[in-house]
Amino acid sequence: MINIPSYNTSIKSCGSLYLNSIYRYQMILGIVFTLMGAVNNVHAAPHVEVIALFEDKAMLHINKDQVLVSIGETTKHGVILISADAHAAVIEIEGVRRKYLLGNVVRNTDADENKAEAEILVYQDTDTMFRTIGSMNGYPVNFLVDTGASSIAMSSKQAKRLGINYKLDGKPTWVSTASGVERAVTVSIDRVTISGITIRSVEGLVIEGSEPSITLLGMSYLTHFKIINDGNLMRLKRKY
Repeated sequence: MINIPSYNTSIKSCGSLYLNSIYRYQMILGIVFTLMGAVNNVHAAPHVEVIALFEDKAMLHINKDQVLVSIGETTKHGVILISADAHAAVIEIEGVRRKYLLGNVVRNTDADENKAEAEILVYQDTDTMFRTIGSMNGYPVNFLVDTGASSIAMSSKQAKRLGINYKLDGKPTWVSTASGVERAVTVSIDRVTISGITIRSVEGLVIEGSEPSITLLGMSYLTHFKIINDGNLMRLKRKY
């Protein structure tokens, strides 16, 4: 005797196969969306520059934002300040802790550090001067923005601190200062960085002695920017 499956049994079998197919399809879609989410969650590490240090606080330039961070605080970029004093800060980025001095930059090597929308914000001090913090050849430097200076100008004392061998590599010249005509040397500065924006091979001027007491940020660097003065805020927008 041959057993022939009933019509109802066949329908149940087909229904079961259909439901199994739907389940497998949903499983595959779930895996695909999970993988897509994982890919989208992969992001570049933030670009961080230490621009000022205080007791238990640090001023950081993170991507395009300038933020004052206290110890234990986590920024919206995922950057954590572990410790800070007037000399250095310990910063944690994506689970990695490192010690950084003033002017040190935590670079995102996958990003374009000089992207078109980049700009430098310089705020006016109480003495109406515009000052900012950056670095030359990797060493931290306090700058006074001076659009009337043709080059970055520094004292010979500052040049020695920065490792600039101006006597050997420079070209002697004379400059007019508030004190009169002074002996000076023109040099080429390998790199000047402010707020993560680096300009290379910048002309500098080294003046014998201890003046100027603060390095002048002149047009050899500023010429690469469109300067917008908004009262007590100076915006330097990168030119391309």
